[in-house]
Amino acid sequence: MPSPYPPEFRRRALDLIRAGRSVPDVAELVGVGQSTLYLWRQQDLIDRGLKPGTARVESAALIAARKRIQELEEEVKILRKAADAVEQVVRPKGRFQLVDELAADGVRVRRACLVLGVSVSGFYERKHRAPSARTIRHAWLTDLIAQIHEASYGTYGRLRVTFWR
Repeated sequence: MPSPYPPEFRRRALDLIRAGRSVPDVAELVGVGQSTLYLWRQQDLIDRGLKPGTARVESAALIAARKRIQELEEEVKILRKAADAVEQVVRPKGRFQLVDELAADGVRVRRACLVLGVSVSGFYERKHRAPSARTIRHAWLTDLIAQIHEASYGTYGRLRVTFWR
């Protein structure tokens, strides 16, 4: 495919036509086909708003928008596959945490819950629920283990740190 003519070249050819010269004369003078000049003139009239149609600037924006839509559709496909994989691997509690992180990033909770396969009501119930006794005990044990590890100057590992009731 031949390379396109520079915009300055097109503008000069169109200026000659606007000055009153005929399209066949300008085509012979600049070395461009008559049909090409007619297309350029047509597009110029559209760009200047003298004729209905899609301006070149709008066309470029439309092309960019279509490309962006295609990219977003590909991302959606990828994310749906990832959501399916997450659903198989991550338990609902972990998915609720993912929804919370996504909500902090500005993603709508309803949409995040739908994609991750959890209920919106379940998310909000878990979010506002008080921590269970088991969670509190695990937090206490973690703090206690950290204190013992620090008190032993890092020499006691998990095998030496045991709890006796």
